[in-house]
Amino acid sequence: MLRLFIFIMIISVEDIENAYTKIKNSIINTPLVSNDFINNYLDAEVYFKLENLQNTGSFKLRGATHKILTLSHQNVDNGVVAYSSGNHAQAVAYAAMNNNINAKIIMPKNAPRIKIENTKRYGADIILYDTFFENREKIANEIKEKENRTLIKPYDDTDVIAGQGTAGKEIATELQSLDIIPDIYLCCCGGGGLVAGTSTYLKNKFPNLKAYAVEPEGFDDTKKSLEQGKIIENEPNKKSICDALLAPMPGKITFPINLKNLSGGIFVSDEEVKKTIILLSEHLKIVVEPGGAVAAAAVLNNKINIKNKKIIVMISGGNIDLELFRSL
Repeated sequence: MLRLFIFIMIISVEDIENAYTKIKNSIINTPLVSNDFINNYLDAEVYFKLENLQNTGSFKLRGATHKILTLSHQNVDNGVVAYSSGNHAQAVAYAAMNNNINAKIIMPKNAPRIKIENTKRYGADIILYDTFFENREKIANEIKEKENRTLIKPYDDTDVIAGQGTAGKEIATELQSLDIIPDIYLCCCGGGGLVAGTSTYLKNKFPNLKAYAVEPEGFDDTKKSLEQGKIIENEPNKKSICDALLAPMPGKITFPINLKNLSGGIFVSDEEVKKTIILLSEHLKIVVEPGGAVAAAAVLNNKINIKNKKIIVMISGGNIDLELFRSL
């Protein structure tokens, strides 16, 4: 099956660089940091990309902003609509607010409170749905057709993927300025947009780089799909604290990119994620949400051999409910 898969170059380095030109004044060039304690503990050089410090608290602002800035005025006269567990919701709401566009967002009733409150704060109209009995894509498409809105998908969109890829451009630019050639890149993965965009850029600049998708246990659809060379759906009724990474299957656009770029997938448990959030708080002095910590959890729990290697770790978001953070 794997060798029969036809690869299509859906996005390019040039697409990502053009996206960066469009959005650079609307985003933060987030820090890439290393820590002596962690490096000594792991016997490796680890570089953390801190997208938890991005506006709206996650990398999602990159893709949402690029998509909105790419749309013509005709496309947004009636507003935009999006569905999200929280981070894409906030990003679309924020980008829409900054461009005087009305946004309507479909979110789960059980989404973290901080993500719902922030999305409201950015001026979006929110529709809550039941994840067990309702389908968010169906709701969004009905609103799109009825109200003639533009749908902004969370990951399966080339403009969104190119926008997310700008985080990879920032990483590459900084590493090249330091004459550092990384060996391994670990990135969280839900629908696959962030790892698709960033790995496209990073592997172009560092051809020998091995890139891996990291997912929550029970939601390792990308790992399984990469192994089988076709899209595999997660088993139903699984649970994880990593609310940002619970996509049921890889995207139809993201998966071919990731099949070409990635060396494999890794999964981590909720307990490993919890311990990682605490460690990152103690040693990097940052607040990270569960989904944003999975790549770091893979490193800190020896899911891959990194001894004497240079590692890039994506910290994708920091929107964690205070109640959960206090309970860790």
